[in-house]
Amino acid sequence: MVKGMVHLLRWRWLLLLLALIIAGLFLIQGQKQEPPPMVAPLPVTREISVNQVGYAPDAIKMASTTLPASEFTLVDLADHRVVYRGVPKSGPQDGQTGKPVYQLDFSTFQKPGTYQIHLSNGLGSAPFQISDKVFESIYRMAMRSYELQRCGVAIDDPISHVNHEACHTRPAILSADGGGVRDVTGGWHDAGDYGKYMPNAGMTVASLLLQELTPGTLKHSSLSLHREKRDEPDVLAVIRVELDWMRKMQREDGAVYHSVKTAEFPGMIRPEEDQEIQYVEPIATPDTAIYAAAMARAARVYQAYDADYAKILLNASMQAWRFLEGNEEILVPGKDQAYRSKSDSQSRVWAAAELYVTTSLPLFRKYVEEHYSVLELRPKKMFPAYWQNTSAMTILTLALNDQSDWELPALMRQRLIQHADRVAATIEQRAYGTILNKADDFDWASAKNTLGYGVHLASAHKLEPKPAYIHAIIRQLDWVLGSNALSQSFVTGMGMFSPVEPHHRYTVASGILIPGLLVGGPNSHANDGIAPKRQGALSYVDDHRSYATNEYAIDYNAPLVIVASYLNEVYN
Repeated sequence: MVKGMVHLLRWRWLLLLLALIIAGLFLIQGQKQEPPPMVAPLPVTREISVNQVGYAPDAIKMASTTLPASEFTLVDLADHRVVYRGVPKSGPQDGQTGKPVYQLDFSTFQKPGTYQIHLSNGLGSAPFQISDKVFESIYRMAMRSYELQRCGVAIDDPISHVNHEACHTRPAILSADGGGVRDVTGGWHDAGDYGKYMPNAGMTVASLLLQELTPGTLKHSSLSLHREKRDEPDVLAVIRVELDWMRKMQREDGAVYHSVKTAEFPGMIRPEEDQEIQYVEPIATPDTAIYAAAMARAARVYQAYDADYAKILLNASMQAWRFLEGNEEILVPGKDQAYRSKSDSQSRVWAAAELYVTTSLPLFRKYVEEHYSVLELRPKKMFPAYWQNTSAMTILTLALNDQSDWELPALMRQRLIQHADRVAATIEQRAYGTILNKADDFDWASAKNTLGYGVHLASAHKLEPKPAYIHAIIRQLDWVLGSNALSQSFVTGMGMFSPVEPHHRYTVASGILIPGLLVGGPNSHANDGIAPKRQGALSYVDDHRSYATNEYAIDYNAPLVIVASYLNEVYN
């Protein structure tokens, strides 16, 4: 009896305690919740380095600072509230400045919005976005810039306000082949000047057509072109402009002319004001080989959209190859010619590889097998392709196009994966996550080269989807867009601290900035005498006189397009 009473009393106390807890919970819920205190935006310092465009919600998100701080916070600039807190982590010392660099990792925060990083010392970063459209926006602006570089037509773009009259519409004088004139109008202005050069044109077109890696982005991305629509993606309509100019540069026997330009660079004038005589420079076999490779790749890509045009491109490529078969090496005369290759050996192999993948003809496979030893196959030494060194283009072409009855593509895939593993591992050890490290690494087009390694990583990821590859690609893009020792974005119109004085004649003459142009970036040699020399990552200046660090070129933008396109495909 007594035990029963005790047991009953215990239950009553427990029920009373439970009732009090429930009542307390209702009371707490009934009280008004105070929101976090508002936080004012902080003064921006370049001592905090971020991707000034932004990050995808579920991607890695890294920033850095050289300032010691006990905490960093992420502040939503829409309502001025702290949404994330983190602790800076000590990272590798920057090899150029000697300063310690602290890593700010906020990868777990995924809410879209516009943000600023705050340090506990009262300083803030440049603003940036978290958005699932961030890679698409970078891609669109970078790819659309080619439309604004068009030559031979009037431009009046309501989006960027870029405008000029039709330029360089007269036939050019042949400087060889007995003289005469030739219609070589059209295409894109090559860089900050108004010349047009076959080696760079071919490399750029072939690089842009690596959008074979991202068929969804290629097919569905609108570039808001203000001209007649074609039954093909906007991207291919833009690239067709350059392909059509390239075809005008091919001689009847298949050989390809080197360039068309004035005798001297014009002053900082608008393109329609450049009325000097233009000259077509002589043929060369390196140029002809690059042309053959680019046209063969283009034929593959356009086949799905315009079979007749693809056939024209393939015929042009085959015609160029026939000239190569019947002629030894011919180099452009004159050591001071821009884009003058020293050899055609690598480019011939690349042309044969592209033609084999496109046609499956045994003669091209045989040529590759007999000559691929001229390629750089050491994973440690692989370098992003450019007009002087096309080795990596051949490796990517063969690695990405599986031929089950051929051992060579398997070798290329193996070397590419080994190379990508090295690059990804190296990036993890670098203060700002870029593959570039020593002062000598920062040479001509360092920003392009950084993204070129991103293209290698994207190609390797297509073959073996390792998360480390994607993280490494993002870090290269972050570096180009402001997460570097200067907190400088190297793309016009992208970021708070982006170039406003590129070495670009139209921009200087008109005062109108073409958005989406990647400039060269830090160059230790500072060949123009304007940027600071021998300072590695710090050898850069936003000054239109600095052609060594602040000039744009069409081949610079190509890896930016491919990296942004690939990341957009992965995350969307």
